Formats: sequence, structure tokens, C-alpha cells
Amino acid sequence: MEKIAPEQAYQQMRSMLNEKQWRQYLAVEAKQRGSASQVAREAGVSLNTVKRGLSELEAGEAYQPGERIRARGGGKKKLVETDATLLEDLEQELEPKGDPMSLLRWTCKSLDCLVKALEAKGHQIKKSALAEVLHAQGFSLRANKKTIEGKSHVDRDGQFAHMNGICKQCEQKGAPIISVDCKKKELIGTFKYNGRE
Repeated sequence: MEKIAPEQAYQQMRSMLNEKQWRQYLAVEAKQRGSASQVAREAGVSLNTVKRGLSELEAGEAYQPGERIRARGGGKKKLVETDATLLEDLEQELEPKGDPMSLLRWTCKSLDCLVKALEAKGHQIKKSALAEVLHAQGFSLRANKKTIEGKSHVDRDGQFAHMNGICKQCEQKGAPIISVDCKKKELIGTFKYNGRE
């Protein structure tokens, strides 16, 4: 049977254990070998990790199956909890402006565009975190649709603003709103535009 190096053995054990089990395994190894620093070096961990495992063993804090590994309330707070004006400023950036479907939660603005707009307002947020915030608020990203039909009617924005106003009045009264999107024909061919901005 081929002998493996201590470093490889530790890495195999690390993949099978949770944090607390790992610390206590290293502590047992340190007790057997009489050197916590050597075990820490071979396992590729901090000496404090091994020392913490030793103190847990001495205190009788052996890991029990099903036990929580981390204390409750740990971890980083959500940005919406630490940045009071983030949601309000984000809503302003997402306002559809004259869109008939403004009561539905969607946006065609890219995450890059929204991050830059929020940074200009003094917020620090990454794209991944912004995507989570938008998803939690019920938003979805929609791709632009490319058409080659004629120009829109000159009163199109006015019509949509009127419909949007009526929808908001109905919403305040608690009345249901039904949106019906109609078109005379469907375009066939290479008309899809895969851009996301």
C-alpha cells in the first residue's frame, strides 16, 4: 500500500469534517505527536486553530451530531439593513417612467448600470449583492426586444401614463388590475436582440 504525505492525509480529513470536528481532530493529532505547531504547519492551518481545538477538548466540548457549528446571529448584515437609503435610491433608478407595466416588478437596466448609478449616490454594492436585493424585491431582468415595425404613435407615452395612473388608483382602492398585452402579428425570423441594457 502506497504511503501518503502528512499534508495529503490532512487535506483528505479536512474534506470529510466540519469546522469543529476538524479543529478537534487536529488537537488529538497534536496531543499524540506532542507538537501543535508541527501539526498546524503540516495541516496548513493557523496555530490558533489547533490551540482552540485543544481548549475545546479540555473543556469537554466534543462535537455532537446535529449541533450548530456557528453561533446564531453571526455573519455579515445585509446591505438593506446597514444602508438605510439603498432601497429608496434603487427604486428611483428602476422607475420605468411611462411604462404601462410599472406595477409589475421588472427592469431592463443592467447590473453594471445600476451599480454605477448607486455609487454616484454614495452606495457601495457589488453586482452579486445587487442581484440578490433585486430578486428579494421581486424584480427580474428582461432582455430588450428588437423590432423593425413602424414608429410608435405620437401619443403612446401619454396613453401609457394615463393607463398607469388608472392602475395606481385601482391599486389604492384594492381593486384588481388585469393587464392584456395585444399585438396584431408576431415577427418571425432573426429579430431577437440578446443585449441586456
